[in-house]
Amino acid sequence: MIEIVENYENYVNSLPELINKSYYKADFFIQKLGLKHATYYRKLRLKTFTPQEVKLITTLLYPEEIVAQELQKSEEDIKAGKTINYTEFKEKLRMKYNI
Repeated sequence: MIEIVENYENYVNSLPELINKSYYKADFFIQKLGLKHATYYRKLRLKTFTPQEVKLITTLLYPEEIVAQELQKSEEDIKAGKTINYTEFKEKLRMKYNI
């Protein structure tokens, strides 16, 4: 358990560098996190992002890993038989969007 906490702490400490090396500008993270400029830069400097903010930043930094996880989950669902046919899918969409 201690190793998990230490790994998390190391990751949070490396976030400013990872964000700096990313292709995104600070305004992108500020907008996605819903923070004010001053709050974002303070959290970045002090490394005080909440766990939810860390999770969101991680998904923004590594979108390909999120897609890979979703595809793997989908494959597992298919193997487990958790599928619906097209007609059921269409009906669910109609009900959801009142079409």
